[in-house]
Amino acid sequence: MFEARRRHLKDVLLKKRADAVLIDSPSNLYYYTGFTGGEALFLMPAGDMNGYIITDSRYYEQVEKECRDLTLVRLEKRGYGETLYQLIEELLKEGILLIQEEGEERREKDLKKQKEVFIAIEDTMQISRYMKLCEACKNISFRMEGEAIHECRMIKDEKEIQKIAEAEAIGDAAFSYILDRIKPGVTEAEIALELEFFMKRKGASRLSFDTIVASGANSSMPHAQVTDKKIRQGEFVTMDFGCVYQGYCSDMTRTVAVGRPTQEMKEVYQIVLDANLHAMEGIMEGKRCSEIDAIARDYIVKYGYGEYFGHGLGHGVGLDIHEEPRFSPKCDVVTRENMVITDEPGIYLPGNFGVRIEDLVVVKKDGFTKLSQSEKELIIL
Repeated sequence: MFEARRRHLKDVLLKKRADAVLIDSPSNLYYYTGFTGGEALFLMPAGDMNGYIITDSRYYEQVEKECRDLTLVRLEKRGYGETLYQLIEELLKEGILLIQEEGEERREKDLKKQKEVFIAIEDTMQISRYMKLCEACKNISFRMEGEAIHECRMIKDEKEIQKIAEAEAIGDAAFSYILDRIKPGVTEAEIALELEFFMKRKGASRLSFDTIVASGANSSMPHAQVTDKKIRQGEFVTMDFGCVYQGYCSDMTRTVAVGRPTQEMKEVYQIVLDANLHAMEGIMEGKRCSEIDAIARDYIVKYGYGEYFGHGLGHGVGLDIHEEPRFSPKCDVVTRENMVITDEPGIYLPGNFGVRIEDLVVVKKDGFTKLSQSEKELIIL
């Protein structure tokens, strides 16, 4: 599995004329190598299907167990920059790392006297690490190719989809569980704690992100912080939550009413629900992500609430809670089968209330598979 992913990555990077790729984010380290430790650098020359993991003594045994087809490079008393530079020099001299030039590969015998090596890196690398690597690795050009590195992860295999589905099923069960506990006088913090405890008890290793529970006026903030505010009669409660199951994330949002909602609340809720459903009808392989976003956005605009829907319609979900591609006005990625992405329109009226409804879907050739199964019609508690 990991070798196949590296093969795909190699093909992508060759098109970018990269001599090697350097990865340091925990998610991509796991995706391409199987290493779960997180703290390491992974170097893969374009001509080598395996690669090299640089790490310290805390993870030597772990690398040897999890990454048997990769070469462990021990940090010992050197830093990452010096160790990486020495490794690259050795690989050049041995002919393992070949510099591409005008469509041909040319062996480099001496790094200091020859053309710069082009190493593709992620756009998520911390600036402090980047600066240290640049300082230690003279004659090496680090170029951000985050889009190319992440491209491989946009399409999930069946095992990945199954793990995401399991995580989402835990979220569905959590939503059913929490409905009996939402009532006047209970705080947002108490609801969040109950959700989190339930998901972990059902097999989640951790949360996908900090749980959002926002009631009343707080629900008008899309990413409101959980507070000790007590839920009151006549309020909406928006809950955005997810968990990680065997490394993969889930994500869902539901908004419920406590007591009798106003007519305006019911109307806004229905507009958001209809926007969610209309957008879902357009999801299938071969559509531009911006087109899917426009379905929901245009519907909300038609009813006069366009200025109150400020975020994108959705985002990819996988090892990370926010991945590419995204349903947004600026994303022209064409959807492909087995992309996993959210459909989450919202309307947020400042100081009053907000509504968001979010489902997690798998793109298919002629439609989609919806992973979230929780009720979406307005629930009044």
